[in-house]
Amino acid sequence: MKIAFVSGLYPPAIMGGAEIVLQTIVEGVREEGHEVVVLTTKEGGDHVREVVNGVRVIRVPIQNIYWHGLRDRPGPLKRAVWHSVDSLNVRMVSIAKDILMQERPDTINVHKIDGWSAGILGVGQSLGIPTVQVLHSWDFMCPNANMFRKGRMCASRCLSCRILRIPHRSISNNADAVVGISQFMLDQHVSEGYFERTKHRVVIHNARDLPSAKNVPPRSPTRGLPKKTILAFVGTINQGKGIELLMNEFLSIGNPDAELWIAGKGQSQYEATLKSRYASPQIKFLGYVEQAELFPHIDVLIVPTLFHENFATVVLEAFAFGVPVVGSRRGGTPEMIRDGVNGKLFEPNNEGELATILSDLLQNRDELESLGREAKASADEYSDVRRWVNEYIRLNQDLAAIHES
Repeated sequence: MKIAFVSGLYPPAIMGGAEIVLQTIVEGVREEGHEVVVLTTKEGGDHVREVVNGVRVIRVPIQNIYWHGLRDRPGPLKRAVWHSVDSLNVRMVSIAKDILMQERPDTINVHKIDGWSAGILGVGQSLGIPTVQVLHSWDFMCPNANMFRKGRMCASRCLSCRILRIPHRSISNNADAVVGISQFMLDQHVSEGYFERTKHRVVIHNARDLPSAKNVPPRSPTRGLPKKTILAFVGTINQGKGIELLMNEFLSIGNPDAELWIAGKGQSQYEATLKSRYASPQIKFLGYVEQAELFPHIDVLIVPTLFHENFATVVLEAFAFGVPVVGSRRGGTPEMIRDGVNGKLFEPNNEGELATILSDLLQNRDELESLGREAKASADEYSDVRRWVNEYIRLNQDLAAIHES
């Protein structure tokens, strides 16, 4: 069968885990013998048709005031205009329809709608092609895709979200199937009235195959760097990810035998502010680091996200290397971390709770090692990429068969 994948960004344009997850699915579907094509956006110029790792990719210049794949964030006025256009971008929808009419896939899989707008879901219906919507984040409910504003998680949708997302609830019903990467994400959308008439609602947890993690030895008291216990944050550096909460709580511990490594990138100005505000020989900013170069040297991963993150792929990566995870009780994270078994869970609104957990782990090496062993054992559930890819293939085959009948 032939599947068309549509998303705002596609590697090498990467803004988060969604792009990496999408690429893994696309390449996996191709390896299973199916035809694939990716439709994504680019900055200005002409259409670009290229092949990335054997996959045909069509990059369409975005019809908006800027391309959202840029690393540095534009000012608030520009962002407001961009999101207004992206609420229902008829020009991008028209371009997508023309391309998909030529490609004639058996099914369309939409991942991130940013850049295309929610209107992309109507294309399949107009062309008679079954469409799957994969929920990576809160795109349908929040223009920022994270339900997070002014340093805190939104208890309810703000006025701008409600206005800019007026069409999304009804448009969501154009999807023939919706996939939640976490049960939490799917349940939240359905409870808010999205995908009410979508017949097929399924949960497919992400999977990651990390060959570099397969030969990592079991954790031992000497695995970390001598005399130091290494705590780490891995991912995009921004306020919603809880980076400031983590650094505050870490410094409050005052343990000279521990270091906090920050592996990832963020907006340059925000990074500079953090480096100045939290200057300490115990906190090291590493920039982007490959998993194989980082995880064998760390003892605990902290995922302190303040908003309801869908399914933090970095947790799976840590498990693969036998690294226990301390994560916030937000979004899909508690679906992966079994508190006290393969990691620890904390409530980010409770000041000092994270510091207490980290302090206890730093003083109890035996518990740390036990959590690490269970983390490694947990990796099996999330490392079978072929099984994961075939779940998507079967869903698409079922939809195509129903459409043909």
